[in-house]
Amino acid sequence: MTQSNRAFALWVDKQDICDIRVVEMKTVPLLPGQIRIKIARFGLSANNITYAVTGNTFGYWGFFPADDMNDTYGIVPLWGFADVVESANSDVPVGRRIFGYLPMASHWILQADKLNDQGFVDTLPSRKSNSPVYDSYLYCGSDPNYDPAREVWQANFRPLFLTSFALAHYIASETVETASTIVLTSASSKTAIGCAMLLAKMPHIDVVGLTSSDNVAFVENLDCYDEVLEYGQVPNMRYKTPVWVLDFAGNKALLQQLQEIFDHLHHTTLFIGITDIEAQQNKPAGKLKGEVFFAPEHIKLLIKLWGHERFMREYGHAWQQVVQGIEAQYCIDEFSGVDALIQRYQQLVKGEIPPNQLLFGEF
Repeated sequence: MTQSNRAFALWVDKQDICDIRVVEMKTVPLLPGQIRIKIARFGLSANNITYAVTGNTFGYWGFFPADDMNDTYGIVPLWGFADVVESANSDVPVGRRIFGYLPMASHWILQADKLNDQGFVDTLPSRKSNSPVYDSYLYCGSDPNYDPAREVWQANFRPLFLTSFALAHYIASETVETASTIVLTSASSKTAIGCAMLLAKMPHIDVVGLTSSDNVAFVENLDCYDEVLEYGQVPNMRYKTPVWVLDFAGNKALLQQLQEIFDHLHHTTLFIGITDIEAQQNKPAGKLKGEVFFAPEHIKLLIKLWGHERFMREYGHAWQQVVQGIEAQYCIDEFSGVDALIQRYQQLVKGEIPPNQLLFGEF
């Protein structure tokens, strides 16, 4: 590997996720079956911050462990595209482009296993995975939904839409056409928007979006919420049907307030993401009624129920419908280089990136 292509990773302090630094990596020889990839292009969003905030709780630090003996630092996962630059696996040639779960790094080694015409599974021993959903890599050339001109949309939305898709199907199966109100916090987040787009098609459901005052106009223009409220209007919320809260913000004080206001009509809260980083510092005492929604488990259940082929067909169809409805609402910020990545990552941690901005980077 030449000097200009030297390998490096970005390490994040697990206790202070705004602390991020560049660390050079040694280039080690490949073992049989392994491939070396060069991370090419990737999306960046509040979802990556959620990986960092919940890294210890849900095991996100385990996918791409930093070579840190003190276990102080970790590598934040990204979704994006990579190219095979070296191969010790005859089934995965150099030059092949893949899509999947990648490290915030210039290069990485994967153990390509369980190969088929669509891709492979990484079984590298050092990888501590919390779900096989994150271990699969798609060959772009074999992916019917891949469009090289639309990589920015795939990197930023497609992985998050998996959660949106599984969540909407779970709500549909649990409400079974019973009139219900679904309240989504952080309604401007991509996962919430994807879910709201699907829920809006269900006639027995009213979809309510909660967002900050700065984001109200953007969320209203998406036209996927029956009602859009800013957080200051929460005390006035009143409904006559059972209420589900889908929480993408992670603000415990807000959730306690909603739980109290909805009272006996509060069916449950599903904890999905954490976009409100500040709210993680001083959480109030008290118990919340709800459960964690871990999307990979629900995706596995859908695949078991439908079969992989039908799942991919249903998911792809839903995705095409959603992207057509939101594309005009976003602007794209393409950036290049480590400094630009660090700057945008830290802006995301501080909540300084507007929700209608799609970040798409390369090293």
